[in-house]
Amino acid sequence: MRRFIGRIITKQVSVRIGCVVIFMMCAVFFITQRRNETIVGLHKRQLNLSEIQKSNRHWNDCREAKLSIDGNFTDPYSCLQRQIKTLKKKLEMYEKLNSLTEFESWVSKFGSKTRQNVLILSDLRSGSTFLGELFNQHPHIFYLYEPLDSLKYYHKNRPENIYDAMSRHLLKDIFHCNYMELSYFTDFLSFQYSSLSHRLASKALSSPPLCPEPGNRPLYFNIRMCTPLRTQTISALCRLHKHTVVKTVLIRDIHKLSYLMDNGGSTDYTLKFVHLVRDPRAMINSRVTHDTDTLWTLEKLRKSARDVCASSLRNIKYAVSAPPWLHGHYTIVRYEDLVTSPQRITEQLYSFLGIAMAAEVRYWIDRVFRSEDKTSSGLSSSVKTIRLKGKNLTESVSRWRRTMPYSIVRAVETECYEVMNLLGYRVVEDEEELRDVSQTLVD
Repeated sequence: MRRFIGRIITKQVSVRIGCVVIFMMCAVFFITQRRNETIVGLHKRQLNLSEIQKSNRHWNDCREAKLSIDGNFTDPYSCLQRQIKTLKKKLEMYEKLNSLTEFESWVSKFGSKTRQNVLILSDLRSGSTFLGELFNQHPHIFYLYEPLDSLKYYHKNRPENIYDAMSRHLLKDIFHCNYMELSYFTDFLSFQYSSLSHRLASKALSSPPLCPEPGNRPLYFNIRMCTPLRTQTISALCRLHKHTVVKTVLIRDIHKLSYLMDNGGSTDYTLKFVHLVRDPRAMINSRVTHDTDTLWTLEKLRKSARDVCASSLRNIKYAVSAPPWLHGHYTIVRYEDLVTSPQRITEQLYSFLGIAMAAEVRYWIDRVFRSEDKTSSGLSSSVKTIRLKGKNLTESVSRWRRTMPYSIVRAVETECYEVMNLLGYRVVEDEEELRDVSQTLVD
């Protein structure tokens, strides 16, 4: 009997304890919900206040605009409606962006498991911007313009081994589409004025929904309208494309890149290297012409030629030796061949990389080299403020021969004879041969 009564009492106590626990959980849930609603309400009030202030500014702007372009009085209500329409479009842009910022969404998992990535290696003033554009125009390529510039501070203020390690980490994560630890890089693209050309150089990072359509607005206006990048966003966008292409002029030694081929475990990307070279006489002439801040003495010019040619020769000899990790993954492209036969060389290049050449690339080449519009022919994707014109590109092969002093040409040839001979650039016998642009110096 006592056991039976004890069981009843125990059950009653358990039921009461359970009821108390449930009641407390409900109370906590109710309080939390009220608190969240209060926070959300305050947040909405702040947003509404902000929008009201913006609307008031737009309204004042509309009231002050008394005359339209044609001299008639403007209707402030119509002006305000246009402002509202603009805000709605901007809201739609951010709503689309929101669907891309979910790192675990289907976007981040889209595409092939094995990516064919490309690293373009070159020297300053060698035409690498044009070569990069031939990949940037491809809809399936995620293109990055000089990402190592984000480490420029460390290049100047840290030991070489520290900078090399940071460069390795940056490039490897870029090719893996893993930007989660690269917040400094996304901040560089989003907030530094000096990175204006870097972000706008990439169609993937400067197109809707991240940025508005460029239209005819100046570049600085476009970058102000772009939303700041998040590591999740850029990772998802990278995976949305089938390939990644990086262009850089800051890597001087190809042998240091073997780590990029050692992925460990299952391979999720393959990598090929495109080495762009140019006549060193043309490169030096372009550097002197564009770098007006430097006092170019003959000795300084000789040193510049010696450094660039020694680096090129070292890399070419290393590649020709065909180390196992580089075999079948490296090719050399001469700038002169590229701009004189752009369609043919581009098709050969895409064939080597194993990437189907898109119609958009062919169309862009046609625009650059066949358009008659001298003011807008061949507009690039806004790399710096560059406007690429086929006539200028073709003439760049021999333009330096008209203006470069013969004594300077001979100095560069002296420092670069070996690499020039290896790449098929002929030296000139005299000034008369130099000025005769009807005769090519490229074998």
